[in-house]
Formats: sequence, structure tokens, C-alpha cells
Amino acid sequence: MLTNPRGDSMVCAQCAGEPVTLECPGCGSVSHSRAHRLCDRCRHPATVRRLLTNSDGQVPDALQPLEAYLLAHPGAANSFDRWALKSDAARAIRHLVSGLLPLEARAIIDDLSTPQSAGFLLSLLVAAGLLPELDVHQARFDRWLELWLAAIDSPQDRLILQRYHSWGTNPILRRPVARPTSSQHRVNRHRVRLRECATLLAHIRSSGHTLATFPQRELDHYLTGSASQADALSHFTRWLRQNRLSHLTVHPRRHTTAVAGMDPAERWRVARRFLKDDTIPSMDRVSGLLTLLYGMQSTRIAALERSDVQVSGDRVTLTIAADAIELPEPLGRAIVDQLQASAARSDRWLFPGRNPGAPITAGAITRRLRLHGVSLADARATALIELAQHMHPRVISDLLGLSSTAATRWWRLAGSGWATYPTLR
Repeated sequence: MLTNPRGDSMVCAQCAGEPVTLECPGCGSVSHSRAHRLCDRCRHPATVRRLLTNSDGQVPDALQPLEAYLLAHPGAANSFDRWALKSDAARAIRHLVSGLLPLEARAIIDDLSTPQSAGFLLSLLVAAGLLPELDVHQARFDRWLELWLAAIDSPQDRLILQRYHSWGTNPILRRPVARPTSSQHRVNRHRVRLRECATLLAHIRSSGHTLATFPQRELDHYLTGSASQADALSHFTRWLRQNRLSHLTVHPRRHTTAVAGMDPAERWRVARRFLKDDTIPSMDRVSGLLTLLYGMQSTRIAALERSDVQVSGDRVTLTIAADAIELPEPLGRAIVDQLQASAARSDRWLFPGRNPGAPITAGAITRRLRLHGVSLADARATALIELAQHMHPRVISDLLGLSSTAATRWWRLAGSGWATYPTLR
């Protein structure tokens, strides 16, 4: 560290012949020392112990796995200092240390003021082995549902919503998900669905009707044309008819494939910028290029694992679906950079998320790329249409993991004719 003036420049204390006053008392380093004099490497263990020690100056036996996990995943010292001092999750950890808070998911969710803090701390405790493996998003949803139902004034509405959740939506929620990032999307969708149903029931009750007497014409007048409302109420009214509680009907929206919203020349201009500009963070370069070149969804990008990448010399391949794709050299180099950058944070995910042991969310990828002027939906649509002009739907499906139906829809949008495909194959 340059601390002493010599002429018009600064030199270190040893070169100036002065005593070293800013060296770290733990290791002797003068790098990144601060007012308390400990360097980053020595400061992190000290901060962890301050966070986890009880009044006796010892880390409770039950929390020692958490200490080991935090020591093994140091991160940025300054950020960790701020988190340990001011965050809601750190406050809850101190309650765990003092015994004021039991080591249970439900109690932790209730103790924390925001869903984000609850999700982070639950993920941290699962990653450290203090809680059994659980779906953090599902655990938060279950507790939200319990509190939300209890706050509904009408006993009749509450009973209908409880039955609908138990028999109409819960079996769907409990199905295994193909990608971890799908869990958050799924519970968010069901939360919106239940709220729309509760709003409809309150409207029916305020109009002086019941589910059995509410006219279809008034329901049609009630609908706003919102896509989320149509999706929610179409499922709800179908469940009502199946259980002979009502004859109401809401038609779901028709799912259509988005048309290209990005000029092909602009797509290649942006792609060249991502390929050549090393100042763009590797996470953004990789996710942007996977969208611009291969039309990948943000949920699928977020769920990529380190094992999906194979490096052999200068050759880098990525397995998205059934077949591995050999990547162009700039993209391969960016993926190798991302592998190195994420190694300290996760031994599984290519794009580690904010929560320990979890991948980044699809929404975070979308927001990051939007800062670079990339609309994921438009870029993906243009990429898939151009790919469909040159490849058969079956090849697209094998390489990119699209369903045969989706690949065929893009092929039809591209207007491709593949009568000669068997010969080419």
C-alpha cells in the first residue's frame, strides 16, 4: 500500500524507510487494510465469529456447520461486513444463536420482515446442512397461504378457496419441476390465481348472489380482459363446474408464439458487441449470447449447471438438451471465464443466485440484459425464426430442448420448407 510521499509520488512505507503502520496484525499484509487494520482475508473469519458466538464467546454446537459454510464461502469482505451488521437475516441468525428463534422453517419465515430475507436465510441454512432439503419457494408459499386464508372475512369464501387449493391447485404445485427456477414461477402463478379467485368471490357476494346464482352475463361484464385474470379464472371456473358448484365459464387466453420484435441486422450487431467486448461481465455476455445466438429462454439459462459445460483445450461445448453444441471461440472463452468467476460461490450452478445453493432467477437475467439494451423476448424470437429457416424442427428440439410442438411452431413462423429433410439427414 502506498502511504508515504516521495517527491510528487507515493511509495510504500518500506521504500520510504518508515515503519509499516498499516500492516494486518493477523498476517502482516498491507493490502486492503482498514481502520480496524485487519485485511480482507483475516477480517472475514473474525466477522463470522462475531455473528455466531454467544455470550460465552463460543459458537453453539448446532450452528457450527453454518460457521464452516460461511468460512468456506467468503465473498466480498466489505459486503459481508455490511450484511452481518445490518441485514434482517443476520439479526435472525443472532436470534438463533441466543435461542430466541427455533431452527424451523416456519418460525424463520415469521421472524423475517421480507420474503427475500426469508428466502435467503432458508437457502443459507439448507446449504449449510442445518435444515433438511426443502423447496424454499414452496415453504414460503405454504406459510403465506395459511396467513392469507385466515385473513379472509367470509367463512364461505374461505372454505371454497381452501377446497380449491387442496383439490384444484395443490396437486399441480406438488409435481416435480424439471428446473429449479420453475418452482418460483409456479408458486407466483398460483398466488396470483388464488387472489383473482378471492376477488371474484368477494364481487359475487357483494352483488347479492352466490356461486350457483351468479349470471354468466355479469361475469362477462366483470372480466377486464387481463391475461392473468383469464388464466386464473378459467381454471377456477372449470374446477367449480367439475364439482357442480357453478355453471360459470371463463375461456382461457390462446397461447400464441411471439413474432420477431428485433431487426435481424440489429441482432447481429448486438451479438458482435457481446462477442468482442470483454468489459461486459461474463455472466451478461454468456446469457446474452445464448439468447441472441440460440434463442434460449431465461429460465433455461438460469438452470444451466457447471457440468453442462465441457472444456477440452480450445474446444468448449455446452449441453442444453440431448446433443452438445460446440460454441464459437469468443462465447466459449466467456463461458470459461464464468466458470472461474462462479467457482467460489457454487459447485453446481453456472450462474449462482443471490440465495446460497440456488441459481440466479430468470427475472434477474432479464433485468441485467435490459441494462445492455437487450430485450430477451424480442431477441429470442428473432433467433429462433432464423434458426428455423436453416434447421429442421427435430434438430432444433434436440439441440435447444424445445418441445416438438414449439419447434414446429417456430418452423411454421419462419416459413421453411423441409420436404428434402430425410435426404439431407
